[in-house]
Amino acid sequence: MKRRTAELSAEDLQALARSPSEGLRVKAALHPHTPLATLLSLATDQALGVRRALARRMGAPREVLAQLARDPTRAVRCAVAAHPGCDESLRRLLWTDSDGNVRAVAQHAAAIPHHFGEDLARILRNESVPASLLAEFAELGGRARRAVASHRECPRDWLERLRHDADAAVRLAAETRMGLSLDTLRVFARHRSPSYRAAAAASLPWDDAEMPGLLADLNEPVLLVLLRRPDFPAAFYAQISDNPPPAVRLVLATHEALDAAHLQRLLRDPRADVRRRVAQRRALSAEQFEALANDDDDKVKRELAKRPDCPEAWLRQWCLAPSEWLRRAVFTHPGVTPDILATASALPDNHEEIAKHPLTPEQNLIQLADSADVFVRGAVAQNPSTPERVLSQLARDADSFVRLQVGRNKTCPLSLLLDLEHDPDFVVRRHIVWRADCPLDILERRAADENAHVRYAVADHPRATAAVLSGLARDGAMFVRARAKERLSGS
Repeated sequence: MKRRTAELSAEDLQALARSPSEGLRVKAALHPHTPLATLLSLATDQALGVRRALARRMGAPREVLAQLARDPTRAVRCAVAAHPGCDESLRRLLWTDSDGNVRAVAQHAAAIPHHFGEDLARILRNESVPASLLAEFAELGGRARRAVASHRECPRDWLERLRHDADAAVRLAAETRMGLSLDTLRVFARHRSPSYRAAAAASLPWDDAEMPGLLADLNEPVLLVLLRRPDFPAAFYAQISDNPPPAVRLVLATHEALDAAHLQRLLRDPRADVRRRVAQRRALSAEQFEALANDDDDKVKRELAKRPDCPEAWLRQWCLAPSEWLRRAVFTHPGVTPDILATASALPDNHEEIAKHPLTPEQNLIQLADSADVFVRGAVAQNPSTPERVLSQLARDADSFVRLQVGRNKTCPLSLLLDLEHDPDFVVRRHIVWRADCPLDILERRAADENAHVRYAVADHPRATAAVLSGLARDGAMFVRARAKERLSGS
C-alpha cells in the first residue's frame, strides 16, 4: 500500500531526490517537508525541469532562491524573478541580469527603486562614482558587471577577476579595458562568440592574416563593425559575401566607393529598403538611375524624384504616376517647370497641389479657379502667383474658406482687403485683422466689430494704437478688455 505524500520521511524524500526519474525529483522539489539540504542539492540538478519546479515552489527558502538566481538558464532566473519570496537583494541581482527577459520579469514583479536605477545609469555613463558603489555592482548581474568592467575607474585587480567571468560579454569588456594585444585580437578573430570577433574586427590591422576570415564572416554585427570603420579599404569589398545580411546590405548601399559588382546586385536587391538606400547615393550613373527609375516600388522612385540631378524627363513622367507621394515629390522638386505643372494638371488628383504651386502657369490658375472642389479654389486663392482679377473673383466665392484664403494671400491688393473686412463670416474678418500688414484704418474699424473674437484680434495686433486699445479696454467682453489692458500696461 502506497504511503501518503504527507507521511514521507526525510529519508524517503532524500531517496526521491536521488532517483534517476526526473518526475520523482520534481516531486521531491515540490514536497512541503523536503529538508533544506535536499533542496539545495536539487538546485544544482542537471534537469532544467527540476530546477524550474524548485524556483516556482511556494515557500521556497531564501537560500535556494539565491542559488537559483545565478542559474545559467534564463527560464529558471525568470521564475525566481517572479517568485513572491524574492527579496530586494535578489531583485537587485535580477534587475541587472545580462538577459533582457529576466530584467523585464524582475521589473514587472517590482519596480526598480529610483536611486538604484540612477546609480546604474551613472556607471553606464562612465561618470565618477565611489569605489564602494562599483564594488556593490560588481557582485550583481551580468549587465552590472559588464558596466563595472567598462568603467574608467575599475581597478586592475577587479579587471583580472572579471576577465574570467562566466559571462562572455563581461570577459570581453574586462579584456578590452586591460588592452588587447595583437595576439589576443587574433585569438578573438577565431572565437566562436560574435562579440569577440566584432572586437577583433574593430581593431585588427587591415593587412592582418585574420582579416580575410572576418570579411567572409556571415555574422551581421561583425560585418557592420568592419564596414563602419572609416578607413575601410575599397579593395576589400570583393571579399565580402555576395549575399550578406540585410542590415549589412543597407550599410553597403551608402558606401560611395563600393565596387561595381556589389552595387549591381544591390540594384536588384529583393528588399525595397536596400534599393531605396541605393537611390540615396550621392552619385548614380545614367544606367543605374534608369534601373532604379523602372523599379516596381514607388518609394524607390520617390527617392530618385528628391534628387537634385533628377532628369526633367522622369519628373514629367512621374507627375502623372498613380502614387500621390511620388507626385508630391515631383511638385516639390527644385527643377520642376511650368510646363511639367501644366502636364500634371491633366490628372484631377493633382489639381490642389498645382493650384498652390508658385510656378503654375496663369492659364491653369484661371481654369482651376472655377473648380468644383473648394480646396482647389482655396489653393488658387492663397497662391502668390494668382493674378488680381482671379483673386477678385475668388473674394466673392460662396464658400467662406476660399474668401479666407484670399485674405491670407500675401499679394492680396488693398482694395480686396477693404472688401473682405466687411465679410459676413467673422473668421474671414479675423484673418484680415491677423495680417501683419493690416492697415491701421481697418484695425480702427474692426475695433467696433460685432464679433468679440475679431475685436480681441485687434487688441492683440502689434500695430494697434493706444487710442484703439483704450477703447477696447472698456469693451463689453471681459477677455477683450483684459488683453487690451495688458497691451496698454506693456505686458
